[in-house]
Amino acid sequence: MSTKSQLEAERFLHRALNYLKTNFPEKAEDLSENILKDKLISSCQTAWNYGFETQIEMMMIVDFLWRLPVEYTGQEEYKWIEEIMSSKDMDNNTKIDTLHHTLQVFNALK
Repeated sequence: MSTKSQLEAERFLHRALNYLKTNFPEKAEDLSENILKDKLISSCQTAWNYGFETQIEMMMIVDFLWRLPVEYTGQEEYKWIEEIMSSKDMDNNTKIDTLHHTLQVFNALK
């Protein structure tokens, strides 16, 4: 990775960490800086694995993932997340919109 790419990645992480601390204080406050950064990187890796590549797409997925309960992975009631994220019929913007809208409906029905 070039120095320019490294600097851009570090800037992205810094902005993303600040975003998480500001928008999810209840989840972020009990985490050390290193653990918070590791969780952010893990969320970004999840986004990357599903084909989300731009910084904006990454942050939209990070935002979505942070709105979920920590233990959502593998739970039957959250299977829709995998279905949407892996869909071949939607572009990334549609997937992001669908994820966020479906989560709103899901939470409203709970």
